[in-house]
Amino acid sequence: MNRRTFLAWVSVGSLASFFPMALAVCSEPKDTATFSTRPDGFIPVGTIQELDKKGSLLNSKIPALIIHNQKNSQDIFVVNPTCPHAGCVVKWKGNKEEFLCPCHGSQFTANGQLMKGPAHQGLKPYITKVEGNLILVKPS
Repeated sequence: MNRRTFLAWVSVGSLASFFPMALAVCSEPKDTATFSTRPDGFIPVGTIQELDKKGSLLNSKIPALIIHNQKNSQDIFVVNPTCPHAGCVVKWKGNKEEFLCPCHGSQFTANGQLMKGPAHQGLKPYITKVEGNLILVKPS
């Protein structure tokens, strides 16, 4: 190995070793203390009015994606929107009544069950309840 090749590899290695540190500095801190967790363990993630207005709600701090059941608007589904295949955030396609992963095309039902891979498991559902106008989830 000549000197030029050796210095090129050292430069690449140095840059690669600083990449994780740069990611950590630039990413948002995940401060779970900002959640107003109730004594029963539930966390407010949105309101029925917001859900009716937007069709779906994404709470990126928990993370939670909230939708109405298209056949019965009284039913609300809340799932972790992180695709188990590659960690991409799924999108709700109301016209097809499914969650779709934009990265590799995995499809999930409204309650998070896997319909089509490459994912090998469904989205993680949350225990959900509605009190008045408030949508609450219980992370497990």
